[in-house]
Amino acid sequence: MVSSCLALAVLLAVPFLALAGDPDILTDFILPPGTNASLLNGTFFTYTGLFAGDSADPAKFTVTKATATEFPALLGQSVSYAALIFGPGTVNPPHVHPRASELLYVVQGPLLVGLIDETKGELYAQTLHTGDMFVFPKGMVHFQFNGGDHVARAFSAFGSASPGTVSLPTVLFESGIPDAVLEKSLHVDQTTVDALEQDLAPLAPAPSPNTPPTPKNGGVARAPACFALLAGFAATLLL
Repeated sequence: MVSSCLALAVLLAVPFLALAGDPDILTDFILPPGTNASLLNGTFFTYTGLFAGDSADPAKFTVTKATATEFPALLGQSVSYAALIFGPGTVNPPHVHPRASELLYVVQGPLLVGLIDETKGELYAQTLHTGDMFVFPKGMVHFQFNGGDHVARAFSAFGSASPGTVSLPTVLFESGIPDAVLEKSLHVDQTTVDALEQDLAPLAPAPSPNTPPTPKNGGVARAPACFALLAGFAATLLL
């Protein structure tokens, strides 16, 4: 199953390589529609929302972004940033940035990272320590995993004001791909597909005490650990 997931991840990454990055602009900077240029000051070029201190929940993986969406002054500048916090045992699942390369800098390690070379189907991985950097080329599947007992932190710089993030688990199991296609592609049965879809689905309101749970397609209740079969497949290869 792991080898099948790896091959599928590589195939999903290839189309993104053809997507362009940010276009050049003919002005020094871009003002969002409706902005009064006469009131422009240093505040426009300042962003205070990026904070890589303590996570609200240190047991989880959290990311705080500074892209053109959060910081409009980045429009046309071909740069953006993100702060990443990894609780012990958490993963940033295999994903792709279709419009930008990523330069990751670890400020608190160790942190296992890896990328997949789609031309060879080969995994390149490295355990990074505090002060180390790692580059993820544009459009290549990659991940980060904190397998330690302490929180890990990193910053990522991107070569686009809107790099985009395509999460492979989300694309596979939340985009409406028919279950039969997933079964054949991943060489798994319906039960496994159901379990992965359930693990990725948003949490539903708790049922009343007298209402028994109704699993999808009348199946059995699913194990939460099934999500790790895909989200952590690249890290599993190294453990």
